[in-house]
Amino acid sequence: MAASLQQVQQTRSQVACNDCHLGELCIPQGLTHCDVERLSNTVRRNRTLRKGEHIYQAGEHYNSIYALKSGTAKLVHMDRMGSESIVSLLLPGELAGFDGVASGRYLCSVVALETVSFCELPSHQIDRLSREMPALYQVILQRTGGKFDECLERMRLLRRPADQRLAAFLLSLSERYRLRGFSHVEFRLTLTRQEIGDHLGLALETVSRMLGQFESAQLIAIEGKLIRILDEEGLQRYSPR
Repeated sequence: MAASLQQVQQTRSQVACNDCHLGELCIPQGLTHCDVERLSNTVRRNRTLRKGEHIYQAGEHYNSIYALKSGTAKLVHMDRMGSESIVSLLLPGELAGFDGVASGRYLCSVVALETVSFCELPSHQIDRLSREMPALYQVILQRTGGKFDECLERMRLLRRPADQRLAAFLLSLSERYRLRGFSHVEFRLTLTRQEIGDHLGLALETVSRMLGQFESAQLIAIEGKLIRILDEEGLQRYSPR
């Protein structure tokens, strides 16, 4: 059942373990009950940060994989000139930390966009348990490959016209919320319009104009940070195939 409007506005509802990607890491197919117990005991649960605080920062040693339980965060990359690029918006139930696996240091930073709670699976425990549990190792490979697929999809999207980029972004958020048991037609967008533009390679003015056009066409309604999708099929006509 979809979350209520109040739950969406607060973005505080805890994601059930069965809907959380960390739950899939903790209980992959093929593990014995004893294995599940051992893995569950390594997870550090319900850590909390406030808006603007970092779950981890670029350059720090890779030491954990993190899963958001509530709230939203942004994955950002800083170039040598100090310019910030938003790689992705992280929703409840999604994982972060894979950018540190290859080099041993995080390449990006994760910043809370509001109060967040999260769970942590230490990397040394992942390494040890992956050797002992092939099913866990397979899940981690799948998650790492999924992040690569997301990067390729974003590269393809950035070649599209502005209206297609924004429509695809909104529809993607809608689908991700739906998969996690939240309303897919009403959700909070905690990124600012400037941050949306940065993520999509668009100017602030372009984002504001496109949102205004979508609203005038009665595809969406905007109330502060709340986005309401009024015509999903109409929005899909703008989205690249």
